[in-house]
Amino acid sequence: MKSRRWTEEEVGRFLSLYEAGYPSREIAEMLSRTESSVRFKVLSLGYSSRRRDPEEAVAPKRPTPPPQPLPPAETPCDKTPFEIRAEREIELGEQRKQDREKVDEAKRAILEERILDEFRRSLCDLPKAFSFSPPPPLPADRQARVAVLVVSDSHVGQVVDPREIEGIGRYNPAVTLARVHHLEQEAARILRDRPVSKLLLLFGGDILHGHLGHSLEDDLTVPIALQSDFAINIFFPFVCGLSRVVPEIEIHGVAGNHGRWPGMRKMPSDRRWSNLDTIFYGALAALCHHAGLANVRCDERISSRRTIDVGAFRLQLMHGDEVRGGNFCVGGMNREVTNSTMRHVQAGRQAPDYFIIGDKHFSASVPYGTGAFIVNGSFVGPDSFGLNFLPAPPAQTLFFLHPEEGKTETHEIRLGAARLPSLLPYNLKPTLEALVRKYL
Repeated sequence: MKSRRWTEEEVGRFLSLYEAGYPSREIAEMLSRTESSVRFKVLSLGYSSRRRDPEEAVAPKRPTPPPQPLPPAETPCDKTPFEIRAEREIELGEQRKQDREKVDEAKRAILEERILDEFRRSLCDLPKAFSFSPPPPLPADRQARVAVLVVSDSHVGQVVDPREIEGIGRYNPAVTLARVHHLEQEAARILRDRPVSKLLLLFGGDILHGHLGHSLEDDLTVPIALQSDFAINIFFPFVCGLSRVVPEIEIHGVAGNHGRWPGMRKMPSDRRWSNLDTIFYGALAALCHHAGLANVRCDERISSRRTIDVGAFRLQLMHGDEVRGGNFCVGGMNREVTNSTMRHVQAGRQAPDYFIIGDKHFSASVPYGTGAFIVNGSFVGPDSFGLNFLPAPPAQTLFFLHPEEGKTETHEIRLGAARLPSLLPYNLKPTLEALVRKYL
């Protein structure tokens, strides 16, 4: 049954009867309405819904004296009690919101100070003594190709307990060290047999694991300052080893989404490079400079997407957490290729031929237009998050660019077989050696 709307005349008559003391039942009879409708109108107008005694209807209340006018600063008299209460609730809600924001800001400040203290205590020193001699230059006819080694998703500092994933995987600082050294050895072996003019070393983000799982650091994650220290101390000798094999190394890096500051719910679109990965890239570039690695050049541009020109071809490097949708993210690949191509064409620039991402923890190469979409693997292998997807072995990608044919030979360097010898492959300081041996 549809309810009948109250007219202004009915509301006025209702108010006069209510103020005269008539109970809701008699007001309903006089207005030809239900008692529940009258009671609801009482509440909606901000009056009390208490029942009145029948005697009050026989002897109406004496009219109350008119209210005195309020001073100008007070609430206008034309507002109903309901409107006044609503405004008060809105003001209280805004105050509670401001209080929450102040608490969150204080928490972030405390957490950032803890992070800075960890960096002050733990970050590594520059090498005290170092000697380096680059390899002799190659003959002109053998300098045509460029090698591209993609390094991403090493998640330095992550600890994967095999008991949490049914014993099908394990990852910790000792495994990280073994796999970094194995990648160096395998890449060097391939590069020695296939001389190139230059090696592009592309760091695709999530080099450090960060700490996103909990507000406070737990036993399953290495503290983030120690993560940075450990990452620098293993990837610097990694670069040194490769620099002895190729005439030149050019290093580029983009930020991942795991190295963001704790407390961030997601990576920001603006200034996303302000994270732990970028701190690592800056420290690595400083070490290469102070150690005198003359054939290593670090590109320290700030961007979430990095374009690199190699002869007639253009590469675009990004972490890839923005690329999502469809089986194996093919829908996201389509969007990224289309949008990026339109951006470059509109700016009058050459569109990328090869799109290189990490993030997905599997290896793939999908042909697109004049090039391909290359997805790099990870160092980690199975973990709790990866159990939701198809299994992919830990691997990294090394490929070669021919000046006319583009990407030709491609290697998926598997890391699962890496094992640490009793003598650690890199000269680590005591605190980091103790960290590694904890998991041996």
